[in-house]
Amino acid sequence: MEEKVIKQMNTHRPQLLSMLAILSFIGSGLSLFSNITTLLFYNTLVNLDISELTLLYPNMFPEDVLQSSLFVIEKAGRLFFVVSALAYMVSLYGVYKMWKLQKDGLHYYAISQLIVLLLPLIFVSTQMSVLPGLLLTTLFILLYYRSFKLMEDEA
Repeated sequence: MEEKVIKQMNTHRPQLLSMLAILSFIGSGLSLFSNITTLLFYNTLVNLDISELTLLYPNMFPEDVLQSSLFVIEKAGRLFFVVSALAYMVSLYGVYKMWKLQKDGLHYYAISQLIVLLLPLIFVSTQMSVLPGLLLTTLFILLYYRSFKLMEDEA
């Protein structure tokens, strides 16, 4: 109900909210695409012969970087990419709701982004660093919250 009140009182979207939403659409959209692509080609990636790939494309990636990336994909497993894709879908839904000036979108966004942060710790390793992602996610959540607060203060 509260989100409808905000929408009726103030029909213009603040510039900060627009900027954050566009960045979130891009980031979550690319991540969703990446997770779906990895899920679809999971068997191919896991069975990839790295030495053959480095012979074909010698200057593209160092062999150890490819090896560690494929190790993480294999260790994470298919379920990781399924759950991650679902979390990014919910994140996009939350951003869409915020774009439409509905405050409850912030809850969808925040919860799904926290799930995204926890997934590597659950599926891959508890030793992985989530600090950069945590800082960026916290910044976005606080800025989204501030945008809605500014809208309420204007009304």
